[in-house]
Amino acid sequence: MPVPRHGSKVTCFCDVQYRWKSRSTDKGSEIIAESNEVIDGQMLIAQLPKVLDLRWLDDILEYALENGWTPMEKKSDFIIRRVKDGYKVI
Repeated sequence: MPVPRHGSKVTCFCDVQYRWKSRSTDKGSEIIAESNEVIDGQMLIAQLPKVLDLRWLDDILEYALENGWTPMEKKSDFIIRRVKDGYKVI
């Protein structure tokens, strides 16, 4: 399911536009993101603690791209989690 247009934002990272949205969960917060240039590309889900710092957005995108997220291809969701020393692929 794509990131909803209503309430989402667009950011540019390494000359590519990504649409993203934050949401609350029972365990904390999540950022969901996808390429704004491809329909049905792989979705990124970043699980975060209850306190969300939007300054993490570029780090989240960078980590995901370096660790196997392929937003230009149709695949199952790519999930990462914030841990004490950075991020971890789930």
